[in-house]
Amino acid sequence: MLNRVITVDFSKKSGKIKPLNCINGAPRSGGYNLPFDVTEEFLELSVPLVRTSASDGEYGFNQFLNIHCIFPNFDADENLEESYNFLPTDLYIQSIRNTGAEILFRLGESAEPYSYKIYTRPPRDKEKWARICEHIVMHYNEGWANGFKYNIKMWEIWNAPDSATGFTGEAVEYYELYRICANHLKERFPKIKVGAYGARGFYSLNRLDASEEIKRCIPFMQQFFSYITKEPTKAPLDFFTWACYTSNPDELAMHVKYARNYLDVSGLKKTKSIICEYNTATKGDTPPGLLPEFPSELGASLILAQKGEVDMMIYSTSDIRARENALFTMDDHTKTHRYAAFNVMRSFGKAYKLGTSFETSGDYRKELYSLAAGGQNTAEVLLVTRSYSGRVEVILKDAPYDTCSVVKTVSGGERGEGAVYRAENIAINGAKIILPVKQNEIYEISLFTKNEE
Repeated sequence: MLNRVITVDFSKKSGKIKPLNCINGAPRSGGYNLPFDVTEEFLELSVPLVRTSASDGEYGFNQFLNIHCIFPNFDADENLEESYNFLPTDLYIQSIRNTGAEILFRLGESAEPYSYKIYTRPPRDKEKWARICEHIVMHYNEGWANGFKYNIKMWEIWNAPDSATGFTGEAVEYYELYRICANHLKERFPKIKVGAYGARGFYSLNRLDASEEIKRCIPFMQQFFSYITKEPTKAPLDFFTWACYTSNPDELAMHVKYARNYLDVSGLKKTKSIICEYNTATKGDTPPGLLPEFPSELGASLILAQKGEVDMMIYSTSDIRARENALFTMDDHTKTHRYAAFNVMRSFGKAYKLGTSFETSGDYRKELYSLAAGGQNTAEVLLVTRSYSGRVEVILKDAPYDTCSVVKTVSGGERGEGAVYRAENIAINGAKIILPVKQNEIYEISLFTKNEE
């Protein structure tokens, strides 16, 4: 039998566990008149932040979140409370607040994948559009118009303007809109963070079959960075958001490195790099939740992102009716069904709550991935197998723990729910844990010191 060795060194801290278990969309983001609410699932996942995304579902189709929904008549006076329709968006935001998660609020319009575009056209008055956004921030952070004091810190200006469905104007029209709005918001609210722009991704770096539209995404980004860093058109960029849909965790890691490097060479070293949409690539007609390899794919991606130079990652999507949602669904319309990948995200959430990461060595790319996190009295080791079957020795160096529990998730099952196996209160002998593993398995190893009876 083959042997692999993973060493966890508890004498070497390697920073904080990053908020990589964030989610696009509220716990009631999709569906019509369905008795669902996945707030419980969000709490179990320890979701640290929710990015507001598509605006259809529980609170009405085309009724919330988008600028034209909140401010339906662009000719109205933006200074008057009666010009705004906040209620549906208030309900949506409240459903996020009920989970305890922070919010990344997207200011803009949802994509229009139709031949005729209505709302993704450039605003005819960009300064007024910026003032409308100002009043939205006022409503949620300063209580204006019977509003709230949520202290929402992150505000994203538009989404995917580098795509034909996301923005119908010329690239420079978006750059100008961002400059005007970002400068206006930062002047009015110095403590908030403004960013952009939900880039479609960097697939043309390595995919020979990239479409012409995808090939335009990197030049769009390069020109955007150049525009906002030149003195005459300078604008703040606290964070840069970009998407990565891939079934290859190594591709995600490569794009993470590229984004950070290009931000740095553009003079944007303080700008946070955020993967605002992550999921697997489309694989025929099979939903991701039913793919036996997806849980380990997700686990490997989380671990590589933690060890790479990205600041946040946001899973897409929480929409409970979407085939892309491989965490949970309600396809029988009665109760929430959890896929095996839910356990992976929950395991990472436990590591995130512990806070501190510790150095692990011995990862075998494409075969075996590991992550360690610890708090005051306990620690977690997340072990993900991809193409490897055999024996794994987990060596615990300078570990103040004598007992462990192991939860193994095996993917598959008729509905993608997988199978979970547990072993409790195992004595650790010789600071070593030996596991016989197979491909596409997830191991959550909890370490603690057994209380003396």
